[in-house]
Amino acid sequence: MTIKNEDFCVFGKFLYYDLQFTLKAHNKTQSKRIFKLIERYKKKFFFLGFIQYEFYKYFEEKNYKSEEPYLCFFAFKKRQKFEALQCDEYKFLPEFLSFLDKKNYERNFKQVKKAIARGQSYQVNLTQSFEFETKLDSFALFNLLLKRQDTSLKAYIKSDFLELLSFSPELFFKIHKRKIITKPMKGTAPRSKNKNTDRKNKQFLQKDSKNLSENVMIVDLLRNDISKLICKKSMKTKLFKVKSYPTLHQMISKIKGKLKHKQNFYEIFKALFPCGSITGAPKIETLKLIENLEKRKRGVYCGVIGLIYKNKSKFNVAIRTIEKRDGIYKYSVGSGVVWDSDKNDEFKELKLKAKILKPCPFYLFETMLFENSHILFFKKHLQRLINSAVKFGFKTQKITKNFQNILNFTNHLERFENLSLKELNQRLFNASDNPFFYPFNEFSFNQKKILRLKLYKNGNYEFEVFDLGLNSSDILLLSEKTLDSKNDTLFHKSSLRKLYETQSYLYKQNLCFDVAFFNEKRELCEGSRSNLVLKKHDEFFTPDLQSGLLNGIYRQFLLQRKLIKEKKLYREDLFDAEELYCINSVRGLKKVKLKEGLNF
Repeated sequence: MTIKNEDFCVFGKFLYYDLQFTLKAHNKTQSKRIFKLIERYKKKFFFLGFIQYEFYKYFEEKNYKSEEPYLCFFAFKKRQKFEALQCDEYKFLPEFLSFLDKKNYERNFKQVKKAIARGQSYQVNLTQSFEFETKLDSFALFNLLLKRQDTSLKAYIKSDFLELLSFSPELFFKIHKRKIITKPMKGTAPRSKNKNTDRKNKQFLQKDSKNLSENVMIVDLLRNDISKLICKKSMKTKLFKVKSYPTLHQMISKIKGKLKHKQNFYEIFKALFPCGSITGAPKIETLKLIENLEKRKRGVYCGVIGLIYKNKSKFNVAIRTIEKRDGIYKYSVGSGVVWDSDKNDEFKELKLKAKILKPCPFYLFETMLFENSHILFFKKHLQRLINSAVKFGFKTQKITKNFQNILNFTNHLERFENLSLKELNQRLFNASDNPFFYPFNEFSFNQKKILRLKLYKNGNYEFEVFDLGLNSSDILLLSEKTLDSKNDTLFHKSSLRKLYETQSYLYKQNLCFDVAFFNEKRELCEGSRSNLVLKKHDEFFTPDLQSGLLNGIYRQFLLQRKLIKEKKLYREDLFDAEELYCINSVRGLKKVKLKEGLNF
């Protein structure tokens, strides 16, 4: 038992707090003991917890022991109504570490069909996982995603080894006194923004023989499971209700009955767990098949999350659930495969269920200096663009192939050794024969221009040309708007830059050279179109990347040359600086000055 009174969790309509102790089970014996303890104290505490999918192994093997607890409950003393926090959706720009693997899915799909043919199973819930990173903290992400799928069974749980963000719409079971209800969910159709198409999709789901047969297979399985627990002739079933969610329609059936006297939670879970809708049927043989094919632990995904309090209990099936471990988020999706399933349709269903993590529409871009049919730092701009694109699942084959000669080019830096910051800047931006100007003959202009290279998710790209424009101002203004250091968009050059655009008129009207921003911790970040450099005690410093800013091409180049250093900087550093500069790869090094009172 551990006591952490500052901890809280969310389940359904309520936020639970004032944590008294935590219960964890690593084997069958500990599980029985914990369920008995919960029965004893359920009138005193709200027991909110999760059970991992692999918990079924405790039932199978008497001496099985897991390194990580497969059962975990938190005993809370108090609760209050949960009110979701406001969180801007544009801040969420997940960097994907892995993606859904179609080839792997097709291999497993083929093996499932063989298993069905030989009679080992007649429905298998085949799943995949992928991982991503985001600067957002987990609770902020939970609140943000609630805008996309808010359900009565939602949950947020933070333990000492994982965090859970669940948006599950599926009820595993709920009990009030001796009445038990379960609502298996099987059968899916996509939503459409077109009302007529959306209605047709829903009608198709209601009548489609494949989806109806999948649903009834699982209903039969759960009827069999629940019959072990309830009184004879108390079972009632309602089939094929379709409920609509933001990204899909789901088919749901309902089974209810009256529990026999003195049924305890261990016996209930032994009879029902894991839920048939996320295994398949027959359950035991299908569990073995899933383990052999997927070759991974599902974790809390396909397990359950729920609450026990007094004579009531309620658990979801932990689908649409994100797990965070060691800073990495994992999301899993699956679909029921039967004999007449089509592999392409099933894989489309996986992608449909992953749409909850899709960021706001955006494109990536680079802004570059063009002079005499050459682009400054073209290779570095391409590398940054492609690196971001890979993380966001953009197609990069076309742009990589078309500029392979630039990406393969090797620079010779001898001319840039042992130069001061100002000397290097002079050579870079006033000598077009330097090795960082790369040939590009698509355009021909007599004057310096700005080229914008835009890359779209489908792999298409385009160039835009702008006048460099004169800006005689040397004033740096300070914005009253605050950056959030956990905003994903700050670290990539994308079209999601609304805050910067709202203040761009200031330099466009020559009222300043740039506008500088601080974050929520009062740390100095960057300008709306440039990085910042401060001179103090004959050294040059630039704000730390983790404060929330773009790693500009010129900034990174100067860091690599050790002409500037990263450091957390604050307002007082700005005003105490001996010299102050704005830098970017288009205009180079620009000395600026502050004027107090000019805040925007």
